[in-house]
Amino acid sequence: MTPNLLPVEALERLDRQDGVDTRPILVRVLTDLFVQQPEHSREDIARYEELVGKLLDVVDIESRAAVARKLAPDSRAPRSVIDRLLADDAAVSAPILARFGDAPKGRLLALALDGGPVEASAVASRADIDDELIRTLVHHPDDLVLETLAANDAARLADGPLRTLVERAIDAPALAATLLRRMDLDPAALAPLYRFAEPARRSAIRAALSARAGRFSTPVRPARSKDARTLLDTAVGADDPSGIAEALAETLDLKPDDAARLATDPSGEPFVMMLRAAGASDEQIVRAMLIGQPEIARSVQRFFELVEIAETTPRGVAAELVYALARPAPRPAQVRREPVFEPLGVPERAGAARPAATRRPVERQDAARRRG
Repeated sequence: MTPNLLPVEALERLDRQDGVDTRPILVRVLTDLFVQQPEHSREDIARYEELVGKLLDVVDIESRAAVARKLAPDSRAPRSVIDRLLADDAAVSAPILARFGDAPKGRLLALALDGGPVEASAVASRADIDDELIRTLVHHPDDLVLETLAANDAARLADGPLRTLVERAIDAPALAATLLRRMDLDPAALAPLYRFAEPARRSAIRAALSARAGRFSTPVRPARSKDARTLLDTAVGADDPSGIAEALAETLDLKPDDAARLATDPSGEPFVMMLRAAGASDEQIVRAMLIGQPEIARSVQRFFELVEIAETTPRGVAAELVYALARPAPRPAQVRREPVFEPLGVPERAGAARPAATRRPVERQDAARRRG
């Protein structure tokens, strides 16, 4: 590296000549030279550390972020420079948090717990993410962090963290879509997200539930009474859509609002699953679809697709899906921690460019009290 320092030193002498501030150029050139060299002597590292350490205090945030991006994958980067970048604005620290192999584990855990969306998302994207980080990140209050974690193929989601993410995804379509795209997850665990799934993924969920024969998490319930089954027969015979939903709610012990919502789902599949779970005959299912989903009934192809789904879905699988969609597991109360780091603006979705963030100073006692 030593021979290449000569033009850098020349730039340094030209600093602010004719009103031009060359320090942003200098810090980038120095860093480029550092990362491009296959080997460094101790003198080279010390010289780089000295020059860049001074420049980072005076150059703009874009230049500091550029240095962070270049050094993040380089394990030879001086520790003092890495620590300086980690202590900087979120836009500067994020590349180090995401890619530097020797980032302090305590720092990563603290940001996974209390960090702002940009920094916590950087931690969630790490290729070496471990179970401890995952268990912490799944409780972060910001959906962007969860989407980033779900999109990280290196994050091996055990049953507990996956269940937490699925519960959060019920009310977060973007997170649901991200989880459903992962082919390494058990499709049966994604049953509560069935309404967000594409047809092929829905088929995989039904198949995975079928493979659980004899060990459904929700037992198939018989009709609550003979009168309940009679209600369904009567409603179907009377061409009464609302009556069919009410009868299904009574038969399956569902909340009326849940039954009405599932009965009117535009895809028609939750309605078919309720009928199948209630033990309706094939003839009743066809008749109920014509009454309760007239828009779908106008499409011959879709109508017969639903008939086939009804005929090929075991009653236990239908019941499992109905209860997963109607009554997801209660979500534990989330105590929203005030992030130590607050980014400016609203972050984009996972994988998109995100705006820079400013760091809000926090007294150590206050931070400790929040974590206490």
